[in-house]
Formats: sequence, structure tokens, C-alpha cells
Amino acid sequence: MKIFLIIVLVLVLLGLLILFFVFQLTGGITKTVDQFFKAVKEKDFSTAYSLTSQEFQAATSLEQLEKFLEGTALLDYQKASWSSRSVSSNQGDLEGSVTTSSGGTVPIKIALVKEKAGWKILSIRKADAGLLSEKALQIPAENELNQLVNSTIQQLAISINSRDFTNFHNYISRLWQAQITKEELFEIFKSFSDQNIDLTVLEGINPVFSEPPHLNADNLLILTGYYPTQPSMTYFTLKYTMEYPNWKLFGINVEIK
Repeated sequence: MKIFLIIVLVLVLLGLLILFFVFQLTGGITKTVDQFFKAVKEKDFSTAYSLTSQEFQAATSLEQLEKFLEGTALLDYQKASWSSRSVSSNQGDLEGSVTTSSGGTVPIKIALVKEKAGWKILSIRKADAGLLSEKALQIPAENELNQLVNSTIQQLAISINSRDFTNFHNYISRLWQAQITKEELFEIFKSFSDQNIDLTVLEGINPVFSEPPHLNADNLLILTGYYPTQPSMTYFTLKYTMEYPNWKLFGINVEIK
């Protein structure tokens, strides 16, 4: 019996030790998020915005962030509790809920990245509330679709030319980042680099969609088409997933014919 109690005690202590290290490791990301929500509660949106990452700010203006927050109960922030927290390299994730001063609860997921100035918020996901249609996501307007494709192809072109897919790996969705390495991305397009295929020549040319842009059963945005160039054309199939507030690349196939 004594041996059993000793084993139980050791396991409990080991669990507490692991929990302590997890909280130590993730303390930086929770501190940034706490500062963010404190500024939000005080309606100090400029300070809140300064706690977001460069990529977040490139995709979302201060005005857009303010508009998003004003349409939620997050302005009534009282405290946050996290059911899941993790840190891997320069990326962090928090999942839990925000409790409002009136006693409400808002489920939320926050992704962070570590920059030179410390941990910064990369994305904020809040579950939709109210009456929802089956297809909450909307296909972007044609000019936005063109920008999305052109941005992806130019990011790819730069990586192919430099034979370095570090930036392209940072560009793709976090979901895909967890499934593929920058080295694996390079291997996919190694033949382009070896043949000195320069896709930067496509800059300024709008793509032609050979199939209507659509959302599949998994709510992935599917864009299929080509660039009308001569003597050969660049064909593509691109898949994007919504990582609020932007569509982020989740799959790519490019061919020259």
C-alpha cells in the first residue's frame, strides 16, 4: 500500500512539474494577450493594434480591428481563461474563453508569432453568434480573387528564384504550416528552380479562371485557372482556408504548358 501511495505521489508531483513548465513556457503569449484585452477594455485601440504582428497589420488596418471589436462583446472584457495553450518555436496558440463584466462568455482562439519585439498576435478567431446560414463564408469579389492569386504566385516566384522557401512557408496558412516544412515546399518546386523558370514575369497580368471560384465541402476556396501568356501558359489550382480575417493558402499546384 505504501509503495502504491508513493507511486501516486510521484505521478502527482511529476504532473505538477510538467504543468509548471507549460505555464512558464507559455507565459509570454498570455502576457501579450492580457495586455491586448486590457487595452481593448479601455478602448485604447492604438495600443491594442501595436500588440499585433506585422503580418496581421499588413492584412488588417487599425480601423478594421476597431470595427471588428466594436461588433463583439470583447469590449466588455473582464478576464480570460485558457483551456489549451502551446508554444512551438516562434509560434504560439491559445484557446479558451473571455468572460465579460456582465457575466457572458465568448469562445476564442488566438495565434501568436514571436518577432524581434516579442510575442505579437497573428490572428483572432471568435465563434459566430446569432442566426447563421449553412454557408457563412462568402467568395471574394473578382478583384480580390485576382489579388489573392497574384500575391500567391509572386510569393512563389520569389522563393523559386532564391531557392529559399522560408518566406513562402510563413506566407501559407498556419494549418498547412503544421503539415509541411519549407524544405518539402522547396522539393515540390525544385524543378522550377533547376530550370530557371521565372514566374515574376507574370506580375501585372490578371489570371483567367477556367472554372468558377467555389467553396468545397470543407469550406476551402478553390481557384483554378491560368495566365494567358505566350508561347507557354502558367496553369494553377490554389486552395485557401479562412484564417480570420484573411484567406490563407492551403494547397497549390502550378504547371507550365
